[in-house]
Amino acid sequence: MHTIEHDVERPDRDVVSGFKEIPSTIVSDVTGNIGLTMDSGIRPAYSGIEMAGTAITVNAAPGDNLIIHKAITMAEPGDVLVIDAEGFTETGHVGELMCTSCQANDLAGLVIDGSYRDSRELGEMEFPVYGRGTHPRGPLKQDPGSINVTVSCGGVTVDPGDVVVGDDDGLAVVPSESAEAVLERSYEKLESEDDVREDVVAGEYLFERNGYDKLFEDMEVVGPEDSIQ
Repeated sequence: MHTIEHDVERPDRDVVSGFKEIPSTIVSDVTGNIGLTMDSGIRPAYSGIEMAGTAITVNAAPGDNLIIHKAITMAEPGDVLVIDAEGFTETGHVGELMCTSCQANDLAGLVIDGSYRDSRELGEMEFPVYGRGTHPRGPLKQDPGSINVTVSCGGVTVDPGDVVVGDDDGLAVVPSESAEAVLERSYEKLESEDDVREDVVAGEYLFERNGYDKLFEDMEVVGPEDSIQ
């Protein structure tokens, strides 16, 4: 069944804006490193990319972009289109003109579990785009699809209104109801890393500072004379 839901409950705009200063690695750390980071196959269209915004989710038929066109008209400034195209990479579902429309309407970015095209132009316009690959073939326009339903993108479940944070390292997703708490923990993590960095610059080893030496001892590492030949 095809569904188009117009009402999206978004986190506070100041909270979403705050994630623009947070690397995806920090978000991943404070959310436990599992379940909320998209797989490495979803790659940025260019280097030096930065993105943070609220998800408008799209379930698109592989090889068809009709519903993506509709979603662009529904998205608000600061939103990120998160498109589940079932990982299909033999069609460029979005390209320069569609992304220009997104950029002109102040969207924060676009993520597709599928392929896009016009990669050179996208890099030149510096509109944040992530995808599983590129392909020159154009899409069909015959499947209505769904908007603002739960989707799977890059191995992560994404709901409309979730916060999506991206940079050169990849993408992290923050459930909307946890956004404020995750942002607070992220700033605390950044401050903590600043303190650690000062000690590391002064010559201290992370191995000892973080207690890894004790873990190493507990693992009962043996020497070559004790190993089975």
